[in-house]
Amino acid sequence: MEEFEKTKDVETLLGDPKKAILAMAIPTIVALVAQSANNLVDAAWVAGLGTDALAAVGIVFPLFFIIIGICNGIGIGAASAIAKRIGAGDKLEADRTATHAVMLILIASAITMVVLLVLLRPLLGFMGAGASESTIEECVNYALPIIVFVVVFMLIGVLGNILRSEGAAKRSMYILILSAVINLVLDPFFIYDYGLGWGMMGAAVATVISVAIALVVILYWYFIKKDLFLKFRFKGFRFEMPIIRDIFKVGIPAALQMMVISFVVVFMNLILLQAGGDDGVAIYSSDWRILSVLMIPLFGIASGLVPVCAAAYGARRYDKVKIAFTYAVRISTLFMIVVTAITVILAPHILMIFTYDPEMEYLRPGMAEFLRIGAIFLPFVAMGAAAESLFQALGMGMRALVSTVFRNFLLIPVSYIAMLTTSGLTYIWWGSAFAEIAGSLFVAVWGFFILKVLMKEFELEKKLAGT
Repeated sequence: MEEFEKTKDVETLLGDPKKAILAMAIPTIVALVAQSANNLVDAAWVAGLGTDALAAVGIVFPLFFIIIGICNGIGIGAASAIAKRIGAGDKLEADRTATHAVMLILIASAITMVVLLVLLRPLLGFMGAGASESTIEECVNYALPIIVFVVVFMLIGVLGNILRSEGAAKRSMYILILSAVINLVLDPFFIYDYGLGWGMMGAAVATVISVAIALVVILYWYFIKKDLFLKFRFKGFRFEMPIIRDIFKVGIPAALQMMVISFVVVFMNLILLQAGGDDGVAIYSSDWRILSVLMIPLFGIASGLVPVCAAAYGARRYDKVKIAFTYAVRISTLFMIVVTAITVILAPHILMIFTYDPEMEYLRPGMAEFLRIGAIFLPFVAMGAAAESLFQALGMGMRALVSTVFRNFLLIPVSYIAMLTTSGLTYIWWGSAFAEIAGSLFVAVWGFFILKVLMKEFELEKKLAGT
C-alpha cells in the first residue's frame, strides 16, 4: 500500500498503538453515551402513552436484540478482517472484504424481514405470554415499521463497523449522534396528537427516519464525496468463500455472544422470581441498566482494540498487538476502579432516577446494595472484555464465544445455589459478583496466554529474519 493512499485515519490506525486506541475509543464512548441518553428519552416519550405502550417496548426488545446481534456479528467480523488486510498493506482485498460485508448484510436483512413478518404475531404472543390483546397490538404497531425497514438498521450497523475498521471512529460517532438528535426531535411530533398522533407506530417511524438520514450521510461519504480509505467494488462482484469464512469465523461467534447474554438474563429472571418475586427482578434489571451505562468506557476501549490489534496482526507487528492489548487492559481497569469507588459512595443518589416515585422508594436500599456489590466486579470485567476483543482481532471468534459463555453461564449455577442455600437476595448478588470476577479473570489469563504464544512467534520470526 503506497503512502499517498493512506488517509489520516489509516495512518493513526497503523501508528502508535496507544494513540490509536484512544483515537478509536473516545469517539465510541461519546457515541455510546449519546445513544444511551437517546434510549432513555425515547422510553420517556413512549411512557406517556401508558403502561400498555411501555410493556410493548419490553416485549418487542428481544426481536431487536436478534437484529442487533446479526448486524453486529457481521460488522465485527468484517471490521477484524478488513483491519488485518489494511495492516498487511492489501488495499484491494480490504475493499473486497468491505463489499462482501455489505452484500452479506443485504441478504441477511431480506431473510430477517421475511421471517419476522411471517412469525411476528406468534413470536409476540409467545414473548408476551399473559399480555393483554391491546398490549400485543401496541407491539405490532411498534415492531412493524422497524421490521419492514430492517435493512436500514442492519446496513448502518455494518457500515459503522466498517468505518471503525479503517480508523474513522469519529465519523461513526457523528453518525450515531446525528441519528439520536433527529430521533429526539421527531419522536414527540410523530407520537402525540399535537403532531401526527401515530402513537407507538409513530415512535418506530421516527426511529426509522432518523437512522435512514444517518445512513444517507455514510453513503454520501463513500459514494459521492469519496474521501474515505475504503472503496466498495460492486461491479463484477462475486462471492469468494475465503473472504466469507474470514468474516464469519469472527462474525458468527460475535452474534451468538449477544444471544448468550439474552438467554442468561432470562434464566436469571426465573431465579430471582423464586428468590425475591417481582421486586428481585426489578432490582436486578434496573441496576443492570445503570451498570451497563457505567461500563460504556470499557466497551469503547474494547471496541477500539479490535481494529487496532487486527491491523497490527495483519502487518505482523505482534509487538504492537502486545502494546495495544496491555494498554487497553491497564487504562480500562484503572478507569473502572475510579467508577467503582464513585458508585459505592453515591449509589443511593444514582438510584434516584428509578426510585423518585414514593411507591418505588422502598426498593432503594435493596437496589443500593446490589449496585455497590455489582460495582466491585467492573474492573475485572474490563480485563475480560479486552481479552475477548483481542480474540476477535486475531480471528479467534470461537475463543471469544467460549469466553462469553463461560463468563455468563457461570452466573446461573452460582446464583441458583445461592438461592437454594440462603434466604434473601444478598447472597445472590454476591454470587453474581463472584461469577463475574472469576469468569473475567479466567478470560483475561487466557488472553495473556495467547499473547505470550504470539510474542514467541514474533521473536522466532525476528531471529529467522536476522539469519
